[in-house]
Amino acid sequence: MNKVSPITALNLASPEATADFARALGSQLRAGDVLLLTGSIGAGKTHFARALIQSLLTDPEDVPSPTFTLVQEYETDRGPLWHSDLYRLHSPDEVEELGLLEAFCNAICIVEWPDRLGDLAPVSSLMLQFSDGPSDNSRQLDMQWTDSGWNKRIDAALTMTSGPVHGDEVADFLATSNWDDAEATQLAGDASSRHYTRLDRRGQTAILMQDPDGDTSLFATLARHLTQQGLSAPHVLAEAPGLLLLEDLGDGLVAKLAIDAEAEKQLYLQAVDTLVALHQKAAPSRLPRATPELLTQSIDLAFTHYVQEYELLEEAQKAFGPILDQHASPQDVMVLRDFHAENILHLPERTGAARTGLLDFQDAVCGHTAYDLVSLCRDVRRDLFPDTENACIEAYLAATDSDPEAYRAAYAVLGVQRNLRILGVFARLAITHGKARYLDFLPRTWDHIQAQMTHPALAPMRPIISKLPAPEGDHLKDLRAQCPTG
Repeated sequence: MNKVSPITALNLASPEATADFARALGSQLRAGDVLLLTGSIGAGKTHFARALIQSLLTDPEDVPSPTFTLVQEYETDRGPLWHSDLYRLHSPDEVEELGLLEAFCNAICIVEWPDRLGDLAPVSSLMLQFSDGPSDNSRQLDMQWTDSGWNKRIDAALTMTSGPVHGDEVADFLATSNWDDAEATQLAGDASSRHYTRLDRRGQTAILMQDPDGDTSLFATLARHLTQQGLSAPHVLAEAPGLLLLEDLGDGLVAKLAIDAEAEKQLYLQAVDTLVALHQKAAPSRLPRATPELLTQSIDLAFTHYVQEYELLEEAQKAFGPILDQHASPQDVMVLRDFHAENILHLPERTGAARTGLLDFQDAVCGHTAYDLVSLCRDVRRDLFPDTENACIEAYLAATDSDPEAYRAAYAVLGVQRNLRILGVFARLAITHGKARYLDFLPRTWDHIQAQMTHPALAPMRPIISKLPAPEGDHLKDLRAQCPTG
């Protein structure tokens, strides 16, 4: 039998404070979490829910009250999110008709007026009761739960709210690290369970990484591997189970700074210098290998979601496997995988390969040296200026002993593999999760595939790719029509 937690009471002094805590709590959520919001009309339930939902959306959109629609569905990088207002329901039987019981298992669910659920409320829910606070704009929030899985996550959310950081395990960790008097600002997270807070201690900053599942060891190990090579991954300042205190590398994203052809070329060539340095050392032994078999398997979604051609998938994998085996077998180097302009920073105060800050490497593999360069230069989210890609390839070849012909073959083959995978992944996100905005990236993804299919190494794949429709006209309309959100 689960033990009910003591009530955790918060005085939210203003609507901004309510929204601030909502965003902090939102960063802790994952599919299967259910929040039960109670309180009188006007107590702040919808304001809290709206701030939480908007913090999880990749692209901003209106978050209306579901009072009349009963349920509003959203797609976030953490999975589907259901916001329901059950005020107008009269029987728990109506809950089943809405599909909420299934959503409780597969989505993040925020439920207003949860008394309508009766006995259907999940026992693992987080209960939040809103009431008027001591001043006109303040609110009292009382939280209670029975599932011990909420303990660390509530603590983390409290730590991330504005004002002096606080909480039990996190506070002890920060006190030991002499950061317990810092001000905290929540940062954008990623699709993983990790989340990030910038700490400011009288002008000195650091990044607090928290993982509700307690797994930060791989990130720390890889960060140390990179920094030992003289590269600019964040230095690990302190470490405890589920917690890392990291060097703050700033906000100079290359995607924001590459505003013209010259700036882009210089920033990208700087990134090439970083890849050259990375490839001079062997990959950590614990990394999985990006084998031809694994790479071949991962193009499946292009044939099951972008189109539904299962026989063509079998034909494609049969043809592509030998190509990958010949041209793109893993070399003993670390491949960061998501090495592109939105994941790397410009650090002008540093020199050489350290001028590129590395943010995303926890999914690294042991693979081919061309993979990260094609990830950088065949970016589906932005168009490069005409000379940038070839300048980067030539710079890499000039700095290494790579055979130009073999390297360009691997670059083309891995580019097609990567973008076939993206074609399928983005189609699936749209069709099964309602993320229609990802369809906007398909034309550029398709153009990358077509451009690199001209390489002779990919000749056996051309008849197969020619059977795929371009993401335009009727096919793109059909994909959009399949999106749950229309």
